[in-house]
Amino acid sequence: MTLAFRHRPAPPSPLSRWDGRWKLAAVLLTVAAIAALDRLAPAAAALGLGLGLLALARLPGSWVRPRLLVFAASALPFLLVLPFTLDGAGWDVGPVHVSERGLLVGLAVLCRGLAIGSLALLLVGTAPLHHTLAAAHKLKMPGLLVQLTVLAYRYTFLLADELRRLRVAMRTRGFRVSADRHGYRTLGHATGALLVRGADRADHVAAAMRCRGFDGTFHTLLGFRTTASDIISFAALVAAAVALVLWDRA
Repeated sequence: MTLAFRHRPAPPSPLSRWDGRWKLAAVLLTVAAIAALDRLAPAAAALGLGLGLLALARLPGSWVRPRLLVFAASALPFLLVLPFTLDGAGWDVGPVHVSERGLLVGLAVLCRGLAIGSLALLLVGTAPLHHTLAAAHKLKMPGLLVQLTVLAYRYTFLLADELRRLRVAMRTRGFRVSADRHGYRTLGHATGALLVRGADRADHVAAAMRCRGFDGTFHTLLGFRTTASDIISFAALVAAAVALVLWDRA
């Protein structure tokens, strides 16, 4: 079992050099502000802000685009349903009435989802996850939650590796996925084996951590140092978020 986390190298940029505490606080406040937007125009501006920050972070498009599509897919049902379910003026397409208000609300939801997704990718792409979690702990996030998140992140890769080995073993024995009784039974057995092996690994890791003196307290060797540019960046992003909210409420 590897003890290494899998981290994608963060491209050098002003955002990757931003102190994790100030960056996390600014992004969380901005996400809260974006979630409170109602109108389409401010939501579209928030999306522009998020995409601009991604460009400033110099994250590769091949990494950003598929992840943004996932966020878009999660918000797409609102765009498809709201124009046909909200009342108000609009257009009659045969027997179907398309509401203009529903269309605008659906587009606003889509823009908000993509804007929040852009900020999430900004956090993940400009610093290793354990740096961000250490910053969250510095901002008084409970250590227990930080450790649970770190362990969940680590076990995601461990279980993925275990699943890959199981799939290779099954294929070398001639198994092919099929929608019949034998296929379902085999997949059920594989799922059970994966869970049992995952539980065994968790027990071994817990024993190893206790042997090394783990007492449930979150410790980190990472140090943070605030500079003037960190504070200016925080103030600029929070000011932009406040401006969006004031524009939305005007």
